[in-house]
Amino acid sequence: MKVIIRPLSVIMLLCTAVLSAQNIENAEAISSFTNRLEEKKVSQVLFIGDSHIQADWLPGYLRKKFQAKYGNAGRGLVFPYNLGNTNGADDFSSSSNKAWETFRLVHDQKIFPKIGASGFVIGNKENSFIEIQFKNTEDSFDKVVIFHDEDMDRKKFTMYTETESLSRFIEKKSEILNHTAAKNETFHEIVSKYNTTTTRLRKLNGDRILRPSEGDVFKVERNYPVYNSDFEQKITEIGKYTFTGFKTTVSMLSPQQTFLMRSDIPEGSTFYGFQFLKNTEKGVVFNTVGVNGATYGDFLKYPLQVQQLLTLDSNLVIIALGTNEVFSDITKEEFQTNVSSLVEKIRSANPQLPILLIAPTDNMPKQSRVPEIVSWLKESAQKYNLAFFDLYRATGGKGYFKKALMRNEANKDGVHYTKTGYENQGEIIWNAFSSIKNTSK
Repeated sequence: MKVIIRPLSVIMLLCTAVLSAQNIENAEAISSFTNRLEEKKVSQVLFIGDSHIQADWLPGYLRKKFQAKYGNAGRGLVFPYNLGNTNGADDFSSSSNKAWETFRLVHDQKIFPKIGASGFVIGNKENSFIEIQFKNTEDSFDKVVIFHDEDMDRKKFTMYTETESLSRFIEKKSEILNHTAAKNETFHEIVSKYNTTTTRLRKLNGDRILRPSEGDVFKVERNYPVYNSDFEQKITEIGKYTFTGFKTTVSMLSPQQTFLMRSDIPEGSTFYGFQFLKNTEKGVVFNTVGVNGATYGDFLKYPLQVQQLLTLDSNLVIIALGTNEVFSDITKEEFQTNVSSLVEKIRSANPQLPILLIAPTDNMPKQSRVPEIVSWLKESAQKYNLAFFDLYRATGGKGYFKKALMRNEANKDGVHYTKTGYENQGEIIWNAFSSIKNTSK
């Protein structure tokens, strides 16, 4: 047996490297936020990201940690993902008696010229209920901010309480139809038109539907709700309200756990997200904007999105993007230009706004590309005085995904993690944040 004795200096150097990877670099850049937490005020956090964030397992873990320690000032910004036939947080559900056209900011579409706060949009021209139900009593709310299209300004809507969930009065139906592609119609426009999913249409037609040409005929699955109007015997009107500008705030007379609104605008109703708040003088509101497939560049596409997000008056913005750039041929110049442009837009109302950039983690298909993207991101953080957390190194760097897979903490797609995997990453980030608090005392 061969025994290898390493010099003490080498061991200490290795330990220092491991410890430094667990720390937030340039933590002074977010000190105004950490100080605010100790002042027992309401603090707004905005967490922007891609598919790692949309599922809410990582940000949801951080939300619980922040609110357990500093107080719960509201669930924050959400989107009714169920209405958009996509995945989302599992601590609330959404229902409607009508189908909605829906897109996210990465989609190629011409139906909605604007996309707002959440990076998603839903719209229709029917008399529709929208229900959002929170599963946990601690997520009850006293106030809701509705982000909508400014063309709805001065239009009316009604809010209600309910004794039974709308979802119990909805039966989901589907049928297979033939669809003839129109001129310049895109794949995602077809998906939205029939309230279906990309996976389902690809299964019915193969990849040829990804690039439809005028006159092409495809099989589509149309999904639609069948509504039992007996539901309207189970609701009580709270009041009638008027949409104002591109966001409308409604205060409740008592805490609610279910949001139920009805809009009937012949010209169309278009929504970009809903923020839920509590009437309290201290605590954390943890807003999440996660969009599957998104890059830094995608968050520059729709000016309305940043305009609406600026109204959150965030005290800290966390950005965890970069995974999708790993799978692209983007250059260093293009990447860093997108990072700087997004930072500039987010800081347009407050040049000193604290921002924390989080590096992407290891993956299997493009493992060798990740360190390059991480290095570019770190350079950008240094250039613009941003805090930076190297989640790639903190989780172990190259080989982390394979190890996570062996522990059943990652998916076989080679990119995404399980709930446990994301929560472990959340714990690493939380510990890094907590170390700032400990050293600042």
